[in-house]
Amino acid sequence: MKKKMGPSDLFFPTPAALVVSGEAPHFNIITIAWIGMVDTEKVGIGLLKNQYSLALMRRTEAFTVNIPTSRLFREVDYCGIVSGKDTDKWKATGLTPVPTEKTKIPIIQECPLNIECELEREIELDDLVLVVGRFVETHVDEDKVEKEGGRLRIDCEKMDPLVYFAVGNEYWSVGEKQGDAFFSGLKIKEKGKEKKE
Repeated sequence: MKKKMGPSDLFFPTPAALVVSGEAPHFNIITIAWIGMVDTEKVGIGLLKNQYSLALMRRTEAFTVNIPTSRLFREVDYCGIVSGKDTDKWKATGLTPVPTEKTKIPIIQECPLNIECELEREIELDDLVLVVGRFVETHVDEDKVEKEGGRLRIDCEKMDPLVYFAVGNEYWSVGEKQGDAFFSGLKIKEKGKEKKE
């Protein structure tokens, strides 16, 4: 039996990303859980229309998405509950800005995965704006990358990404690997073919 919950934000888990925007010397960091891939080259971010970071993104037409480790949950939470209008979140958290070449928006050194994005477009949704960013460069800590069969692969266990669980307003780390995407389901697919034959 299922319990009906009505419309809710119980879509989980979501990345607890740190998004950097602005201009030197005042780059801001905001915590975003309303974020996700919209295709292989784009990310979507939901922001309130009056958010400081949205104005900064519009001004430079660029931002960086930084995926923190679970150990950074306090810093991540802080960047989501304090406005960057009057606070230097870099100084308060001790996070380290690293200059970038393509967008000129810094990435965060302590985050193992960082993506430079150019603002591609905005879609208005009631009180929110869905910002669509196009990936222009990806940065990954070298010790989190492995070679597997001639391809580069990111080790999720070493990455230890922080995720947000909306049900209880909680931060979690990711558990163990269960299988490989686009491969694990082939056994079921093959079983289905056998039944048809």
